[in-house]
Amino acid sequence: MDMLWSGWGDPARATPLPDSVTGLLRDLLGVKPRAQEPLALEDLTVPASPLDPAAHRALAAAVGEEHVRTDPETRIRHTRGKSTPDLLRIREGDLSDVPAAVLLPAEHDDVVAVMAACAEHGLALVPFGGGTSVVGGLAPDRGRPFVALDLRRMDRLTDLDPVSRTATLQPGLRAPQAEALLAEQGFTLGHFPQSYEWATIGGFAATRSSGQASAGYGRFDEMVLSLTLATPRGTLDTGRAPRSAAGPDLRQLVLGSEGAFGVITAVTVRIRPVPDTRVYEGWRFASFAEGTAALRRLAQDGPRPTVLRLSDETETLIGLAQPDAIGAGAQESSAGCLAVVGHEGTAEDTAHRRAGAAAVLRA
Repeated sequence: MDMLWSGWGDPARATPLPDSVTGLLRDLLGVKPRAQEPLALEDLTVPASPLDPAAHRALAAAVGEEHVRTDPETRIRHTRGKSTPDLLRIREGDLSDVPAAVLLPAEHDDVVAVMAACAEHGLALVPFGGGTSVVGGLAPDRGRPFVALDLRRMDRLTDLDPVSRTATLQPGLRAPQAEALLAEQGFTLGHFPQSYEWATIGGFAATRSSGQASAGYGRFDEMVLSLTLATPRGTLDTGRAPRSAAGPDLRQLVLGSEGAFGVITAVTVRIRPVPDTRVYEGWRFASFAEGTAALRRLAQDGPRPTVLRLSDETETLIGLAQPDAIGAGAQESSAGCLAVVGHEGTAEDTAHRRAGAAAVLRA
């Protein structure tokens, strides 16, 4: 299943905003909805692929002819990410950054072969996971042809050690698939960013992803024990030693590199047992400053929850507004700021941390 090419999410689940919600956005944020029929994908004019026959043959030798895609739809779906500028440009039909081809490798050696072919034929290479980048990570350097490397076929859990509580995952594995595979053996990764439904393990590593539960489980880079990186000069394997006193940590060079140094082909991470108990609750504060002070105390002195999120006044109002109540006192009833606090773990540990957090938040 592919994401909507001109927006976010599954096109089969798209629903129009109610008039009351668009009215709320207009009143609060000054957003004026503009009636505009979106372009159809088949109406876009896609430039011819600049891939010459020799380069095409070399790439086909690396991944197989059926996994070198140059059709217009596939190239459009791999153009840029999902930031507001990215979406505005593609909705206007701007395809100046469309890849020359999309490649689908199945294993590490395929990626190494692709990189060698790209180096030989002067092609840039952009790794593509879930396509959820909002910081320009999928935008190529202008001036030369490039190909997109779609890692969706590299989607396996290749190793799980229940004693050490580690798992090795391929980069194209989407987060929900990873959680399902780990849950079958009683474990969780515990990483749930807003892009969770579509993002991939390789993308988490390449962007130093942070998620909704990072207060408790840690950021993704804190979970990573080792990485395998395919580069134009060969393979870098950072090793699995838990700690080292020797030199710089090469993992930190790769994490957050957005594909600048190579393509991540395997990630070994720490995993946790699936929690017995999950408790989530909302806390309301009179102002954002008051809420910030309370959450700061909790973050500094503990006990630290698994999830800790504070919305400002505007986000709280929009999030709590009932569409059928807009314009009928909803603003007054939703005053203040909402904090979402969640605890996961054993029943005993969850109860202890919940009580401790409540005491801090009430102070």
